[in-house]
Amino acid sequence: MRKSPFEWIIETLENNDKVESTTIISENLLHIKRTNGTLLSVTKSTLNSYNVASVREILNTQNANFILHIPKSPFISGDALDYLETKKITLGGFGDLTRVIKQENNWPYLPPNVSFILRGLRQHTKVISVNRLDNKRYEIARNGLETVIIIALDDYDLGIEAIRCAVDEFGKFDAVFKANPNGSITSKAIELADSREIKVFTWGELLGKLNLKWTWRQ
Repeated sequence: MRKSPFEWIIETLENNDKVESTTIISENLLHIKRTNGTLLSVTKSTLNSYNVASVREILNTQNANFILHIPKSPFISGDALDYLETKKITLGGFGDLTRVIKQENNWPYLPPNVSFILRGLRQHTKVISVNRLDNKRYEIARNGLETVIIIALDDYDLGIEAIRCAVDEFGKFDAVFKANPNGSITSKAIELADSREIKVFTWGELLGKLNLKWTWRQ
């Protein structure tokens, strides 16, 4: 018989030295008691897209500190991210859950890649502010230069399909940042991006470009 998501989590956390006990309270609520730290209440969701309304609906029915998304990479709107921050609640996958468990407190938490991007951009001398438009895109306001929107993609080998899906799902952005430092960017991906007047950058290339006027062909 196939295990439920909570049963699978309990089994996976069985030998985790940060966890004292796990208790399924209901079909949609799991309590995780840390060996040191506050109680973590987890609910789950099968949605593929989250906005403020859907997040509120979840939290109106479950008093949780963490919303576990079952689909691997759902869309999360910027308004939903802002709302979650005001409520000090995390919406993430199993990897995020295990990292939150390692903390003594449920909040604050950011995925490591998001924390890296935000810190790096905010430390840039030309950057005034960074706004998360959703879980993939960042709006970067620059001193004396145009505001630009980048999308961060985590693919190991960044190919044409990843670019095509990003354009279809997220629409407007000026550049793709390959957030995974390993792997490669295929020539086909670059060709497709060029045809949409979108540039593809590694981290170092992006930081350099942020110093300059945003000319697509440069």
